Amino acid sequence: MDEVTLYKRVFTPVLIFLIAYEWLISGFDKLLSGNFVQQLKGQLSSSLSDMQYHFYGHILKSTIIPHAMVYGVLVEVGEICAGIAFIILGVALIRDRINTAIIQLGIWTSIIAAFMALNFFLWQGGSVFLNPGDPFDEGITIDFMLVLIQLWIAVFFFSIRRKYSTFQRQA
Repeated sequence: MDEVTLYKRVFTPVLIFLIAYEWLISGFDKLLSGNFVQQLKGQLSSSLSDMQYHFYGHILKSTIIPHAMVYGVLVEVGEICAGIAFIILGVALIRDRINTAIIQLGIWTSIIAAFMALNFFLWQGGSVFLNPGDPFDEGITIDFMLVLIQLWIAVFFFSIRRKYSTFQRQA
């Protein structure tokens, strides 16, 4: 097995399965709690005073909190759908069943999931730069790490798209 095959059929799928697990567990935890949607408005409202990213606090206050029930359902469904989509992508890579639909699913799932993770990062706070005021703070939070990894996966599928379309034209 050459390096490219090992990378495409082993390392990337393992990473994708880990991300799928994260999204599925997070989504099912919210869904099975039975009260995530009802408690979201209060949780978001109480976090406004300690919001690290003030611009995001304004977005929460003006857009998300007034429609918290709808956003709560979207979060539950979005996390579960992202997890399922990432499982499909991982299986397709392992089985080497790449086609246009899988490539599009990879690009869009990764971008949408990165957007969701970015929202969680901005809401919970955390620094991505030096923070001598809090020496116990982690370097990069898991939510921001998910943003970066998922954007990398989107680029990965985009690069496959380019190669796949070149291969299709030559055939």
